[in-house]
Amino acid sequence: MSKKGLLTSEINQRIQENKVNGESKKLSKSTINIIKENIFTYFNFLNVILFIFVFTTGKYQNAMFMGAVITNALIGIIQEIRAKKLLDQIRILTTTKVNAFRDNAWVEISVDEIVQDDVLSLQSGIQIPIDGVITEGSLEINESLLTGESDTVYKKVGDTVYSGTIVLSGDAEVSVTKVGHDRQSEKIMEGTKISGFQKSALQKDLQKLIKIVSVLIIPVALILVIMQMGVKGVGYSAIVLNTSAAIIGMIPEGLVVLTSVALAVSTMRLLKLKALVQELYSVEGLARVDVVCLDKTGTLTQGDMQVDHIEIVSDISELNLHAYMHAYLEMEKHPNPTAKALIEYFKSDTKIQVDDFQPFASERKYTSASLHNIGTLYVGAFEFIFDKEDTVYQKYHDTVSKGELRTIAIALAKEDNQKELLGLVYIRDVMRPNVNETLAYLSKQGVTIKIISGDYPNTVSSIARKAGVPDADKYIDLSVGEIDYNQVVEEYTVFGRVLPKQKKELLIALQRKHVVAMVGDGVNDVPALRQADVSIAMLAGSSAAKDISDIVLLENDFNVVPSIVCEGRRVINNISRASSMYLVKTLFSFFLTIYVALFQTVYPFVPVHLTMISAICVGIPTVFLQLEPSFERLKGRFLVDAFLRALPSAITVVLVVVFTKFYRTTMDLSLQNANAILVFVTGVIYLYTLYRIYQPTTKYRLMIVLIMSFLFVITYYFTQGILGISFSLELLPVTLLTTVIGVAIVSLLGFFTDKAFKINSCNLK
Repeated sequence: MSKKGLLTSEINQRIQENKVNGESKKLSKSTINIIKENIFTYFNFLNVILFIFVFTTGKYQNAMFMGAVITNALIGIIQEIRAKKLLDQIRILTTTKVNAFRDNAWVEISVDEIVQDDVLSLQSGIQIPIDGVITEGSLEINESLLTGESDTVYKKVGDTVYSGTIVLSGDAEVSVTKVGHDRQSEKIMEGTKISGFQKSALQKDLQKLIKIVSVLIIPVALILVIMQMGVKGVGYSAIVLNTSAAIIGMIPEGLVVLTSVALAVSTMRLLKLKALVQELYSVEGLARVDVVCLDKTGTLTQGDMQVDHIEIVSDISELNLHAYMHAYLEMEKHPNPTAKALIEYFKSDTKIQVDDFQPFASERKYTSASLHNIGTLYVGAFEFIFDKEDTVYQKYHDTVSKGELRTIAIALAKEDNQKELLGLVYIRDVMRPNVNETLAYLSKQGVTIKIISGDYPNTVSSIARKAGVPDADKYIDLSVGEIDYNQVVEEYTVFGRVLPKQKKELLIALQRKHVVAMVGDGVNDVPALRQADVSIAMLAGSSAAKDISDIVLLENDFNVVPSIVCEGRRVINNISRASSMYLVKTLFSFFLTIYVALFQTVYPFVPVHLTMISAICVGIPTVFLQLEPSFERLKGRFLVDAFLRALPSAITVVLVVVFTKFYRTTMDLSLQNANAILVFVTGVIYLYTLYRIYQPTTKYRLMIVLIMSFLFVITYYFTQGILGISFSLELLPVTLLTTVIGVAIVSLLGFFTDKAFKINSCNLK
């Protein structure tokens, strides 16, 4: 059939008419969106309003908080743009390519360059990027993403194929009918990942916190204004400054910026490890992973196959066997690694006509070719070609299911359709270098390894033992009988003869108790990759596997997975610690607001106090401590745990406020003297909280705490005029006493609420 592709002039015309597919998947935001998202936020809007009010008081030093707001926005913009540039540079490696017939020749183009009426060549493993009609050939397609049905659909000439569906086997030419937003499955394509950490616990908790604070801020501000208006001697300036301090204290904007920056930096670090993060919040999933599921081929092994030896079990000559296999293998236009190994081994000059050819499919686990005047040749998994009732099955089953060699059966069916076993091909997988060390490290870190494969369980178990997988002798054949998935995932380590839909069922069962990562590269891994909490694909894998995975390994190196897991744990654990530091201010501001409302008193802080304390005791140190190692697996709820760690210090600050107010009344101190005590003790409590939360102590952590302590004392003493405080030597005894009491309370309360962090080693590259 002659192909009618497009000419360059026709392609340009369709581009002008916007009949082009466009980007199928954005790995990064646009620069404009990054700037908008960091500047035009609800909290920034509130800060601008507060800045205007504070400016009207004439006490301009209290407007210094805008410096922190601007700095946060700039840091967020700079880091996210840096990450975007790296992502855009690397994107070309993972962009799906297809062959299009243009200007009377086949050329390779990216999926976003496809235009309407293009003629494409589609093969096994690709996730179809357009809607079109088959004009030549046939395909076996999984349309579960479109229909929800997992059954394979056979498509022939004249049938329509839809974007988002996955080619399981076959080879066909397709005329493009719909592209871009006109595709029927456009909405489905945008949500290819249907489960997992796309909406992570971290993301949910941050959004929940923002929502709660956003709802409370306006009524809290009104209550503070009304209550302070009733306090004798409190004028406009004091009301504005005190209310602004309370609102600024409640806004955890630094936490939001810190989180986005930390994740962006983590993305850049992972790129250095040759791992492309396609779903930003999947980094949190990595921090929680306690089970990693691996496919044998391409993970434990390199994916390179070679024929070890063959065993002829019938009266066929070796010459004829080579001729039959050579005829079938010539039909493999896009051979997989197994077929490549067979092509390398079976050579013949004899020409045999092939009347019909059925390509390999994961669900079927064999291929067939109708050889002219000879019969139908079957090549594939022994127990899928022969029924269990067959005598040949009973005779050879034990033979083919033993050892670490993979066995391919060759059978021939003649006119009576009775299959005769011609021979057995034994194929060896080449093991990945250093895979033993990689698996040993994951196990040491508390990560359970599960091996899921379509091969014989005995064979997979043998390879798993060789690779050092713990409990590799605990294996099961999933092609036999009814399976209780909830039971088998807890009892077994190796799962053999697994169909693609069974891989998904295994992951669903594991996810009832665990956070699961799936590493795969083939089209048969797609259902499991989509189901996994974190999905990791190889760059050399099928386009469908890469398109729906959270992370793509750019050098196809499974040995980098421990480093990826460690990086996820490092960034999220450090975000969790930093969150507690930011939430101290949010909590004590909320408690002090209640205190002011109940006792109709004045809010004890002004904005410049909190600006100084937050910058020196929270903002600067948490940025530097984000680089610290922290590789324990994340457990529990992010926001709840962060609040619990912040609570002791927040309560202590409130108690210090009450004590200082009482002492001021008793000793008839001036407001400046009382504020001096309050600011100093609050700063010390923060510094001790920094020390307490970042445990265990390392030289680096201790150095940061000491530097920040020195910086705080220097700033405190040399900026008293700006802070509106006055610290004289006679205040020293009561300040020391208050500080000791405050630190003691923090220590006692923290003892009951803290969840200890540990530092584990990691082989980060």
